[in-house]
Amino acid sequence: MSLYQHQLFTLDLNKVIAVYQNEDESAVTIRTDDQRKIEVATDSPEAATQLLGEFSNQWESAVGPLFRHGKHVFLPGAIYSIQAEGEEVYIYFRDHSVSFSVDDADQAVALLAELTQRWLMAIGETTTL
Repeated sequence: MSLYQHQLFTLDLNKVIAVYQNEDESAVTIRTDDQRKIEVATDSPEAATQLLGEFSNQWESAVGPLFRHGKHVFLPGAIYSIQAEGEEVYIYFRDHSVSFSVDDADQAVALLAELTQRWLMAIGETTTL
């Protein structure tokens, strides 16, 4: 069992499915496979970015390759699907989803292709679209 130890909590890294920092926020959100959502406040957006990096590195050392997009990091095996809908691209998990907005539907299709390629690489597949 690989544990992440923070001054306010200890967490089994094998139960984490996602970690992210919303733009310009001073907090990092950790989601677990039992639908828990842990928000870790920091002093600044920069400190949150640093925490995100440190947590992600330790998590990746514990569980293997992760899927990254911007300030979002996901466990590849927890992803159910990636879909483009209009000007949004959604990454679906069992109990929630994350969306990324782009300017138009063509950009959404391009982002879908990019994210799918990275998902394939993270799970060790070499198929191309």
